[in-house]
Amino acid sequence: MLSALIYVLIFVGVTATLYQLYAVNYAINFDNHKRLSRDQAERLETLKHAGAEYRASGERAPFEQVVRSTLGEQVETALVREALEHDDEQAIKALLRRRPRLRFGERVTVRHPLLGETRLPRRDWRSLFIGLVILNSLIAQFLGGMSIYTLLYRVETPSLAWLNEPSILMVLIFLLIPLTHAIGRLDFYMNDLYQVGRLERETAAVEAYS
Repeated sequence: MLSALIYVLIFVGVTATLYQLYAVNYAINFDNHKRLSRDQAERLETLKHAGAEYRASGERAPFEQVVRSTLGEQVETALVREALEHDDEQAIKALLRRRPRLRFGERVTVRHPLLGETRLPRRDWRSLFIGLVILNSLIAQFLGGMSIYTLLYRVETPSLAWLNEPSILMVLIFLLIPLTHAIGRLDFYMNDLYQVGRLERETAAVEAYS
């Protein structure tokens, strides 16, 4: 009975890692652009309305006042203006989500939980994170397959003898689930910071040549 339960849990664990692969892929392609709280969504609409009025009237002061009242007095209004002028909604949403951790000065920096303050990333790490999620999924499938394979063919190599124990394989598979979840959250967080950093660099380039 216990052995049957272990194999059921192995199946559940492998299925969960496959679902996580789908969920992370979906978030990368679609969901990241939608994930806003109600308050953030309302702030986004306020900024878009202010941007439309600014483009129509050309009056900067009212626009900047709305930006500061929406995102805080310290925010760099040029970033928001650049994003709205180019309909870069992804960058605006990233700015809204991460605003409490951003610090505006000569450069935009971010205060990470427990890790202190750093500059915004200049590299998009998304391909690395999705690669790690795929790797975790493949490892889970391998471990699940080994639980069946070793029913008929025992692994004789002493250093790999643990592959013959379904309970160990089950534990390893279930350890992959929170690890994959953490990678997905880190991808979402780092991609937001990358989008804000990209917006900062584009804004600086525009101002340099204007």
